Amino acid sequence: MKSLAIISLLLISTTPLLAASSFNEVRNVVFGENPMTADIHINNEIKSYEKNHLPHYEVTSDKFIRGGINRLLDRATRTLKDTDDYYPRLEKLLHSNGACFSGTWNINKANPYSGYFKNGSTGLFIGRASTALSETERGDARGFGLAGKIFPTTDKDSVVQTANFFLVDVLMGTQRNRFMDVGLTNKPSLGFRPSVIRLALKIMKVFKGVDSDPIYRQVYPISEMGLAVGEKVRTPKFMMIKTDKSVARNDDTDFRDELNIKKNHSYGIKFNIYVNDTSNKQDDGDWVKIGYIQADESAVSYGCDRRLHFAHPKFK
Repeated sequence: MKSLAIISLLLISTTPLLAASSFNEVRNVVFGENPMTADIHINNEIKSYEKNHLPHYEVTSDKFIRGGINRLLDRATRTLKDTDDYYPRLEKLLHSNGACFSGTWNINKANPYSGYFKNGSTGLFIGRASTALSETERGDARGFGLAGKIFPTTDKDSVVQTANFFLVDVLMGTQRNRFMDVGLTNKPSLGFRPSVIRLALKIMKVFKGVDSDPIYRQVYPISEMGLAVGEKVRTPKFMMIKTDKSVARNDDTDFRDELNIKKNHSYGIKFNIYVNDTSNKQDDGDWVKIGYIQADESAVSYGCDRRLHFAHPKFK
């Protein structure tokens, strides 16, 4: 009995705890005020956001190594292990420039999948649209991405574990006039841009070292969320998000202005959710629409770019 107790204590002490947050807690990180700190650089960053200035963070390989530490490797390893929804500060080394949303996750079509893919699933949602490298403006080759955080509740104060997903258009970027004109999938194409090929290969090498597939991001955290007793897990192989055709398009140069709900979208932004098990090609006919994300507010903020965290699901 004594040995069993010791083993139990060891298991408890070595088993990582899954982080949990309420929707309002995480929303406040993105949309709330950020307290001033003792760091002048951080304070200046916060003040710039408060003046509604769009930051332009450069993604360069010299930021990956600092003080002899491979920061990109450290971040890639941590994001596969840590489930925290936010940090006091988190400098994003790749998807540095973004815009955040809050709203709801809604599945309204019958389908064979489990958890929060199942018909009738409704939850709260926080997401972040971004570009994979430095480019943010029309005319540049932009690699659009969307990270999503689903809260399995409609109670904004309920503390829960979230499920996260990651979707991208073309990783190296391509010429697209609007974020709203692309489909974003969990297995995007790598693309080809001679100007960034060396940078992309460095990134892929690091990601390959911490996970078996550095491009394909599985969506099983969604299908494992909120399972009924005895429910078998069934996960779609591919997931895609597309902006609904009813959402008015605009010609703002920067994608963050394009997605500004207060400025351009008085009824919010509706993103349709598609799944299939056969092809990740955006124009393939096998995609089935099973629901939508309704984004009701947006923000470009310090908390969005410098604090919000999305835990990556490890390939399995």
